[in-house]
Amino acid sequence: MPRPKPEDIGSAGQDSFLDVVTNIVGILIILVMVIGGRVQQIVLGPSQPAAGTAAIEKAIEDLDETVASTENEIDQLQEQARTVATAAAFAADARIQLATAVSAAKVSIDRWKQASDATKVAAAEAVARRRQLEEEIRTCTLEAEGLAHVPATTKEVLAYPTPIGRTVNGEEIHFRLAGGRIAYIPLEELFELAKSHTQRQGSSIAQLANRVETVGPEQGFTLDYVIEAKIDQARGQVLIRSREWVVRPQQAASGETADEALGSGSRFRRALSGAKPETTVTLWCYPDSFPEYRRLREELHRLGIPSAGRPMPEGAPIGGSTEGSKSVVQ
Repeated sequence: MPRPKPEDIGSAGQDSFLDVVTNIVGILIILVMVIGGRVQQIVLGPSQPAAGTAAIEKAIEDLDETVASTENEIDQLQEQARTVATAAAFAADARIQLATAVSAAKVSIDRWKQASDATKVAAAEAVARRRQLEEEIRTCTLEAEGLAHVPATTKEVLAYPTPIGRTVNGEEIHFRLAGGRIAYIPLEELFELAKSHTQRQGSSIAQLANRVETVGPEQGFTLDYVIEAKIDQARGQVLIRSREWVVRPQQAASGETADEALGSGSRFRRALSGAKPETTVTLWCYPDSFPEYRRLREELHRLGIPSAGRPMPEGAPIGGSTEGSKSVVQ
C-alpha cells in the first residue's frame, strides 16, 4: 500500500474538523428550537382562561385561614410560654426554699445523731459502771461470807498515853536506825575519849580552840568535834567544851536487825540493862527505818523506858552543838 503524502494528511484532518463543527451547530439549532417551543407554551398558557381559578381562590382562602389559625396558635403558644416561664420562676424559688429546708433538715439530723451518740455513750458508760458496781458488790459479798466463817481472833493494840513533851536533861542512851538496822551509839564513851585526848595534848588554849579533832573508833563509831574555850570571869576559870560534834559510823550497814535487837542477849538489850529510871532512850531514825522505830518504841513503852525520836534526813550525819536543841521525851 502506497504511503500518503504529507499534504494529503493535512487536508483530510481539516475535513474531519469541519464535520464535527457542523454537527455541533446542528445540535444547538435543534436545542434552541425545542426550548423556544416550550417557552412559547409557558408564555401563552396564562392568556387562555384558567379552569381552576375558583379552586386557586379557595386554596388561597384556606391558606389565609390556615395563617390566621397559625397566628392564633402562635399567640397561644407565646401565652403558654409566658405561663411556663412564670411557673419556672416559681419552681426556681420553690427549689431554693426546698434546698434551704433540706439543709436545715440535714443540720437537725446531724444534731439529732450527735445527741443520739452522746446518749448511747452515756448509756454504755452507765451499763459498764453498773457492771463494775455489781462485780464489786459480788466481791464484797464473797468477802463478807468468807469473813463470817473466819474464827474471831484477838489482836493486842498498844494504847499510848497522851504525849506530853518534856526536854531531856538527864542521861541518854543513843541508838542509830538506818537501813533497817539498830546500832548503839557510844556517845558517852566517845566524849570521855575526847576529854582524855584534849588533856593529853598539853597545848595552849589558843591552839586548842576552833580545831577539829577526831577520836575513836569506839564500838564502830568515831567522833569529830571542835573545842571551844570560854572564860568564866566570876569564878576565874577557863571552861573547855565541845562546840560542835558529829558521830560517824565506820560501816553504813552496822548494827542489828529488829528481830535480833529484840531478842535476848542482843547489844540493844545489853545497852538497856544499865538504864536508870530517869534515863531516856533517843532513837536517831532515818526514813528507811520507821517500821523498826515503831517496834523499838513499842518495846520501850512495854518496858516503861522513856523514849525520844529524832527523825533524820537521808544522808545527814548525827551531831549536835552548843546552839542545838535537846531531845524531847514523851
